[in-house]
Amino acid sequence: MLDAQIPPAVRTTNGNVATPKRGFPKPLSYAVNLLLLPTVLTLIWWGLAGILHSAVFPGPWESFQGLIQDFGREEYRASIEITLILLVVGLIAAIALGALVGFALGMSQFWAAVFATPISAFYSIPLVTLYPIFLIFLGIGYESRVVFAFFHSFFPMALLVMVATASIDKNYLKLADVLVLPWYVRLRKILIPALLPALVTAIRVSYGLTLLGLLLAGMISATNGLGHELVLNIAQVRLDHIMGQLLLIIIIAVIPGLLLRALETRVTSKYQPE
Repeated sequence: MLDAQIPPAVRTTNGNVATPKRGFPKPLSYAVNLLLLPTVLTLIWWGLAGILHSAVFPGPWESFQGLIQDFGREEYRASIEITLILLVVGLIAAIALGALVGFALGMSQFWAAVFATPISAFYSIPLVTLYPIFLIFLGIGYESRVVFAFFHSFFPMALLVMVATASIDKNYLKLADVLVLPWYVRLRKILIPALLPALVTAIRVSYGLTLLGLLLAGMISATNGLGHELVLNIAQVRLDHIMGQLLLIIIIAVIPGLLLRALETRVTSKYQPE
């Protein structure tokens, strides 16, 4: 009698009763989770601005207005364009060379063991302390900034790819040797599926580090770019413009990072072995 009252939609294929799932649909739940933290932080920011007074600590609306004023200047729009171009160049170079170096070292257990510790040790040094060396050899210009941004992300990229390559199950490679598979078949069937999750993770990490290196270099020596504009606003104590530019930098950092994170989750679920 009780079973007859149970809706068919909640029965499983074997006749058992399935507990209905509660909560938001998956896309809506993802949107809620995505917007929850920014909303909370904005409310906290708005509350602090009201307590401290906006002349001392600008609120979200004052910061947004400062950003709009900066967008009205041609020099600021040119700085954004230059920063994005240098970011793309440095990131592509770090991904390409870092992946190649990491793959070449990871294919040999000996060289992976030899270079793992030196690469980790070198990257532990704050690279900003080495920036004068870049200025000496490359001068004050685009070259020093993009190379500094490149080195900021090259080493973690190479290290992550090297570790992933060294961790590939060697039984697959031995099977490929037994079957005498061509190199392109090994690459497509074995190496790429095994390395893809680690590669996407390394790209996500490298993106943020490349942007950080580019902003640091721009704050120290550049005559244009977002780093230079931030220093100008700090020197002129334009707090609303400072907070507005920080909003822009956060958007440039977070949105591609979230997209790469979503790609990382999807690739990992598809290619990561159980």
